[in-house]
Amino acid sequence: MVTLETANIHGFVAINSLAGQNPYLDALMIFFAKYVIYLIPLFLLYLWFRKKEDKQLALFILLTVLVGLSISAVIGLIYYHPRPFVLGLGTQLISHAPDNSFPSSHTTAMFSFALPFLFFKKYRVGTVFTILAAIVGFSRVFCGVHFPLDILGGVLIALIVVLTLYIARNPIMSIIEKIVEKYEQSRIFNILHKQ
Repeated sequence: MVTLETANIHGFVAINSLAGQNPYLDALMIFFAKYVIYLIPLFLLYLWFRKKEDKQLALFILLTVLVGLSISAVIGLIYYHPRPFVLGLGTQLISHAPDNSFPSSHTTAMFSFALPFLFFKKYRVGTVFTILAAIVGFSRVFCGVHFPLDILGGVLIALIVVLTLYIARNPIMSIIEKIVEKYEQSRIFNILHKQ
């Protein structure tokens, strides 16, 4: 009988067995595993310096990412699952502390960032970032620092957080709108947006 843990290990081995076979693929997966997450603050800053509605969306997305990562951290404190390399499994392409593997914080952050665009009908950018989020999740397994269930856990957390906050968007956006208005009336806004 195949257990969930056995399926998790088999899934990891199937994906991670691709590591170390092609230096170009390895380099690409390392890039996705380590650096694509920096698109989150960069793109949020880009949105912040656009029109008022984009500032509001940026703050909403920042909220979803922070809540998603907070939940991920709490789960990590309650439940420990070793990383593959701690168990002596697979090929490890990137260094990582031997801490809890479940859920994947990178995946949680990326999907918490990408999904709100789809919920707010920004389909083009939402689709691009959702695809990037999926590749980041895959790359974390490829590089030997996560199991597939860690990635699925991150996706599920992000989906629940984004869906919950989107359902409660009216009061949340009302507060965010007031924050943006205060910012646009501030001296900082006048300094940064001087023509």
